[in-house]
Amino acid sequence: MPRPAWGLPLPLTSERLRLREHRAGDLDDLVVFHGDEEVTRYTPWPTRDRARTHDALTRRIGQRQAAAAGEAVVLAVEEIDSGTVIGEALLLREADDEAVLGYAIRRDRWGRGLATEAASTLVDAGFQELGLRRASAVVVPANVASIEVLRKLGFTPVSETVDRATFELTAERWRVHRARHPAAG
Repeated sequence: MPRPAWGLPLPLTSERLRLREHRAGDLDDLVVFHGDEEVTRYTPWPTRDRARTHDALTRRIGQRQAAAAGEAVVLAVEEIDSGTVIGEALLLREADDEAVLGYAIRRDRWGRGLATEAASTLVDAGFQELGLRRASAVVVPANVASIEVLRKLGFTPVSETVDRATFELTAERWRVHRARHPAAG
């Protein structure tokens, strides 16, 4: 019997970030990174102008639950101090207890550990709140920064081709990793 729709107790918070539902007022912040070719070169979406970002935001509003495989919980990543949405993070439901992690952070916030913090917060909620058994992530092998984020969180490589590398993290490995590296979760 399938499990019920995934839903997380929002917002999820970390030291510097709040992961929450998207709001109509997020448009100006999203345009900054949805329209940045440096950010979108490794995302599954193209670089977007304001109108296309508005369309994407409209789809994201309310994506706080994933009822079936192929649906995603998509959250805005808000910087607590500034109230600025600096990125997005998602869990794509693959199966009742498996998800694919995704994230993007605007370029002027790169190099501060914010992608790691956002991804860690969401992965932890996935294992703790959704009962995930396994999380995976797919990256372009040239995206060295994203691979480093995954490694910091305890993900391990499972396959690689010229254009995609797949990493995975089990619930048990996450528990061990968190015990050794409390700042990771």
